[in-house]
Amino acid sequence: MTVVGRHEEDHYMPESGILVLREPWATSWEDPLSTSNAHPVGSIVRTGQGWVYASGGDGPCVVRLRSHTSPPADDDEDWTDLVEAPYRSTSGAVGLTTITGGADEEHLPLGEPGLYRLRVAHRPLPQTVEDEEYLQPRDLWQLDFWPVDGAAEPPRWLRRQNPTVWPADPGWGRLLGYPAVDIVNVVEWNSSGPGLTVDDLQQWGIDHNRGDNWLDQPLGRQSASPGYPTLAEIANQVGLPAPSVRREMLSLAVALGFLTFDGQGYGRAVQPPMAFDVLDLSPNVVKFLKGSSQVKQFTGYAADLVSIALWGGAEQTIASLADRTLASEENVRATLRYAETRRLLQLDHRPENRFTLTAL
Repeated sequence: MTVVGRHEEDHYMPESGILVLREPWATSWEDPLSTSNAHPVGSIVRTGQGWVYASGGDGPCVVRLRSHTSPPADDDEDWTDLVEAPYRSTSGAVGLTTITGGADEEHLPLGEPGLYRLRVAHRPLPQTVEDEEYLQPRDLWQLDFWPVDGAAEPPRWLRRQNPTVWPADPGWGRLLGYPAVDIVNVVEWNSSGPGLTVDDLQQWGIDHNRGDNWLDQPLGRQSASPGYPTLAEIANQVGLPAPSVRREMLSLAVALGFLTFDGQGYGRAVQPPMAFDVLDLSPNVVKFLKGSSQVKQFTGYAADLVSIALWGGAEQTIASLADRTLASEENVRATLRYAETRRLLQLDHRPENRFTLTAL
């Protein structure tokens, strides 16, 4: 194995949370691999003809690009995410850029145009406690390319740190709106240990420049969206007066079941109930909350399955998809149903529990 080229950036800032590689003169708009309406990144990474999109997070991050003449040796890095995927090069070089940036620079030579295999590895970087901690690189991404002969091998996921299908969204944030759930979010973000007291929350507001009266600041608008119940109507369903300031949202959140209170401190409910199971909501609101939850749950993994279909992995079974993507068979079935409903995939069933995936 010989290294053809390497490039590293130690402070790359993903735009819209997406790490982007493109190659100069690549025509991704003519690429059949980019025609699907599936999410561009999937759960970790997607690839096509002249483009790579990865879930880069908030940044900054270290990005290490390497090209090889043959498959690189497995290293001993403690990767939390690891994916191998095909990549088709039209120019023999790639450049690190952003969603809205151009692809003018050839940061990494690959070799001849053609089919390559790409190994995408990710792990978080340790953080030190400093005043400017947010400027430190948060993640390391290593992308290794090498040429391959013959047909493309569909993507394969080797490690994952996050679930393929996310837990259902109970819908409280969408139902209540940001002003109302602002203080609830603070409790949830800081409740890994003992619950937060009102004094703790008061101090949090001071420490984060919200002011010493942030608990008693008005909530503002009383309905998150047109057609949704107002805070007064929601509170009335659980026998409470309408909250008008932030601190009064704590009691309402406890009554609704998505915060807990032990007599001293407030904490995050381990399994908060779905909003439509607690409240009497209109059919349209229930439909919207359920649809929004499904988007959050299945969007990333559905795009993974679309990538498999597009890269020559159309003939599958539930078991083979579960093995290739490190998912449970239950999650495969649920995501295929979602993908069919959203017209991302079409399933044509074959004998012996096999089926053909067609990306729409």
